[in-house]
Amino acid sequence: MSINIYRKPTDTDTTIHYLSNHPLEQKMAAFRYHINRLITLPITQEKKEIEWATIQKTAKNNGFPINMIEKLKEKLVHQRLKPTNHKWIPFT
Repeated sequence: MSINIYRKPTDTDTTIHYLSNHPLEQKMAAFRYHINRLITLPITQEKKEIEWATIQKTAKNNGFPINMIEKLKEKLVHQRLKPTNHKWIPFT
């Protein structure tokens, strides 16, 4: 048994368009979510490639430069792999 990324049958590939008058952070939020989901879910490599193609198609259909989405993916993967130096100190 394997899991897959679910999309409702009524799903459209619509996000805030790249040329809209919104802050860039708001425009990129949907892609950040989708890429984080792609990175963190335990799905097969084949399903990851299909999902990445879907994310790229959504970006293209909404006017985003593909290289911007690829850089975001690289950044999120790097953040995920980077070790944290958090030190936990109990309160007494």
